[in-house]
Formats: sequence, C-alpha cells, structure tokens
Amino acid sequence: MEHDRISAHHAYAVEGGEEAREKLLKVLAGSWGIEVKCNPDFLHRKFETLGIDEARNLKELQEKKSFALGGKKVFVIDAASITVEAQNSLLKIFEEPTENTHFFLIGKCVKNLIPTLASRISTMRLEGAPSASVKISADGAKEFLSLPTSKRLAFVKKLSDDIKDEKKTKSDAIALIRQIEEILYQKSKKEGGLPPKILEDIEMCGEYMSDRSANVKMLSEYVALIAPHIE
Repeated sequence: MEHDRISAHHAYAVEGGEEAREKLLKVLAGSWGIEVKCNPDFLHRKFETLGIDEARNLKELQEKKSFALGGKKVFVIDAASITVEAQNSLLKIFEEPTENTHFFLIGKCVKNLIPTLASRISTMRLEGAPSASVKISADGAKEFLSLPTSKRLAFVKKLSDDIKDEKKTKSDAIALIRQIEEILYQKSKKEGGLPPKILEDIEMCGEYMSDRSANVKMLSEYVALIAPHIE
C-alpha cells in the first residue's frame, strides 16, 4: 500500500530501509503536521533487539497523556528484531491502544512478526522505498535443503560468523528457518509423509531465535540436522 497521507490506524508495519525511514519522517511532518524534533509527543527509537523490558517501557509511555491538548502521540520503533515475549506485550498495546496514539514499526523486524501481532497492524509500503526483506529467498532455502548435512552445517557456521561480524543480522537466520518451514509445510501438505514433530520443532526454533539470548548457531544447526533432504 502506498501512502502520501497516513490514515488514522493505530499501528503500522513500514516496509523499507533507510530511504523508507526518512520518507516516513517526512510524511509524518508533512501530512500529519507532526514535529519530529524537540517534540515530547514524538518518540523515535532504534533497537538491535527489542525485548520485554523495552516493550513494557513503551507501554508506560503510550499510556501517558499527550503534552499538547488533544494532540497525537507518535512512536516510531526501528528494530532489527523483536523477541516473541516483547511482541506479545506489544499485542496487548495494539489491541487496546490509547486514544490518538500511533505506532510505526520499521526495520527488518516487520518480516518476522508473530501472526497475532501482524494481524493487528496495517502494512505500509512507501513509494520509492526499497524492500526491507532479507536476502534469504525461497530458492536459497531450497538450495539449503538439497545440501548434505556437512555442507548445511558449514552454511550455518558461515551465517553465524557473518552475524557476529555484523555482515548479517539475526533476521537473516530467522528468515531462512521460516522459508524452510514453509517449503516443508507445502511439501507435506501435497505429498504427506513428513512427521508433524519436525515441522513443530522447526517452528519452535524460529520462535526461540527471536529471543534476545537465543543461540542462533545452535538453533540453526538443529534445523540443519532434522530437516529432510529435498532435491
């Protein structure tokens, strides 16, 4: 959905990277007339991982009255990932938002939201903004599933090292697991024969990986070991 003017929805997931972030701020300043500098009713925060403590802090802030009489309170949350626990906390906020309070989630986190949270958020695609999707595609996941175990583990080690070196983020690992889960689900749906526990375990790994203290390498290695080989 392209926006020149933002409607009065209470929560948005904004697709795009740096250009989308800058355009969002311009739209807020222009169409909504929100002062994005030196404004106590406007909050823009960046997180590598947004955890439960940060989510609770946001809940407390959004419950407070705006400084301007009848004014809007706007929160722009820029995060690479959001833990499952934090997403469940945000879910409670979005289900019963404070009047005239609006949230904008931006960054790679928007690609890895739990379904219950995503269903309460309007997706915003700003014109001219590049996609924020990570580079792990369905084809990449298929290639991973075609590899022998030794090469899968080597792939996981490289991905883990890249995350440590900040060449990639945890979202890339989560995206790979989600793609694998989708491919195996569709294959099982069409052909059968895949033990349900394998899909359940892969889904669980994807959820655990969103936690701040998750061991990305260990969870990815587990998926590499239990996922069936597919040509």
